[in-house]
Amino acid sequence: MPTDRPGLRAWAQRWSVSAPAVEAVLERVDAGPAVPPFTGLPDEVRKELVRLPLAALAQLRDLTDSTPPAHRTAARSAVPGRAPAAAWSVLDAVDQSVCVADVRAPDSPIVYVNPAFTRTTGYSEESVLGRNCRFLHDGLLEPAADAELDALGTTSAEVAAAVQRIRDLLAAGEAGEVVLVNRRADGQLFVNELALSPVLGADGAPVHYVAVQRDMTPYAAVRRARAALADELDQTARAVQASLVPSSLPDLHGWSVATGYQPATSTDGRRGAVSGDFFDVFAGPAGAGGSWYVVIGDVSGRGPRAAASTSALRWALRGAATTHGEPADLLTAVGGAVHEALDDRFATVAAVALPVEERAASDAARAVVTLALAGHPQPVLLPARGAPRLVGSPGTLLGPFAEVEVAQVEVELGPGDQLVLYTDGVTEATDPRGRQLDEQGLLELLAGLGEQDRLAPDAAHRTVAAVTAAVTDHVAGGPVDDLTLLVVARPAP
Repeated sequence: MPTDRPGLRAWAQRWSVSAPAVEAVLERVDAGPAVPPFTGLPDEVRKELVRLPLAALAQLRDLTDSTPPAHRTAARSAVPGRAPAAAWSVLDAVDQSVCVADVRAPDSPIVYVNPAFTRTTGYSEESVLGRNCRFLHDGLLEPAADAELDALGTTSAEVAAAVQRIRDLLAAGEAGEVVLVNRRADGQLFVNELALSPVLGADGAPVHYVAVQRDMTPYAAVRRARAALADELDQTARAVQASLVPSSLPDLHGWSVATGYQPATSTDGRRGAVSGDFFDVFAGPAGAGGSWYVVIGDVSGRGPRAAASTSALRWALRGAATTHGEPADLLTAVGGAVHEALDDRFATVAAVALPVEERAASDAARAVVTLALAGHPQPVLLPARGAPRLVGSPGTLLGPFAEVEVAQVEVELGPGDQLVLYTDGVTEATDPRGRQLDEQGLLELLAGLGEQDRLAPDAAHRTVAAVTAAVTDHVAGGPVDDLTLLVVARPAP
């Protein structure tokens, strides 16, 4: 069946293929079916033909090869410039941007784009056929583009890395996904999620690469807004966290105070921004010339709400301390005051009244402290020599009840003795087998501290470090609750 030369020329003109290129193909056709029309063509002809969509190339083959007449009739009845295969009709209709490159032709030119590609990028089919797709990211690989790219939360280095990833996939003949910023025809930037898939030839090597593109700019904008919000919340959380603990501790003559403080970690190892734990050191009613309060507490829950309740509790304690000189009275008064403020939360607090001597008093003298507990774990008395033991009398936790009952006890500390206060993040630390460190584990840990550590000038700090390390070892990389330590030490002679 003779080739429809006028129809072929008109069809090729539609795709901006020159008449000489068409004649070159027709000369091959005239040579007979033994000569394939697409092999052995001059380079300049091949460069023109790669401007055609892949579907158009298939149509050209249908019009020029020696296939049965019925097939040619079906081809001629198809939409001009499109292959009769239903697959290309589907790609034309899909809402996703599709681009096909011929990786065996020089510079891997684009040979097909669907209408969605034009809608996404703004580039018409005629303007991109025969070009390498690098025009989509031209100018975005240099540092000069960073100011513009910052609006989408990326940099030229990240775009360059994504482009290299594309090159690596093409070189390896593999499928993969890449996200990078591209530029539309009107100059606007967009975030392009690119899925690349090779089309293999008879020899098993890629012949074409199909790129399915999705405009992710709205999602990127949402992620950027979320990141900005997270950063703002983090700064707020840090400000709240700073209100939960004193920025520095007062110098209390005759005493050494050390603290350890860290928010909980999650299962992925990340540490929270705020904690429900707190500690504080402030003067009692007698002021700097009399007793001082050392307090440690834990509000149920985590995060900003717990931190807000913790801050309220801390300042309630400071306010009540101006008129209440005994720890039990202090906690009883505060319990009634914060009953409604804590809402559905509860808190545990330990309060210790420390006598602060005049400068003339001996640091090595024995001293008696007064301890009261409102639902808080019993502290440990760690003597300079000998076995540690739990001290204190449990009392009602704060929050659920308008009236609380709190007892207080006196604890004598001699030279080198320490009083170790902690939150339940220490004793409830759980190992991978589900076993808690508990009070017995804490006592055994402290019993293992030698006299060199107990009598050192920085003994309180050494105890904090030892307990923190023991908790970390016990959980073996697992999550840790809010963890706070406060160690009060009587200086060794």
